[in-house]
Amino acid sequence: MSQAIDKNTDEHTGKDMRKRDGETNMAVGLFLFALGIPVFLGTFWALDRPHAALVNAICGATLLLIGGVVVVYGWLGFRRATKKN
Repeated sequence: MSQAIDKNTDEHTGKDMRKRDGETNMAVGLFLFALGIPVFLGTFWALDRPHAALVNAICGATLLLIGGVVVVYGWLGFRRATKKN
């Protein structure tokens, strides 16, 4: 005995998808930014080992930079998708 699967026929518009993508990018960017803060702060505990301090500083700054750029990119995409026009 077979049963038919009732699929939802609501179509998502491109605007909805861009809005969702912008929100996702902001969440990922905030995560990377938040992850970069303790890595960058770890530099101060590694000052007695210059190589470790340099690696922490570079990795922390890179995570902060990438996170900030992704948040801005997500915010711009979200703003474009929510415009009235």
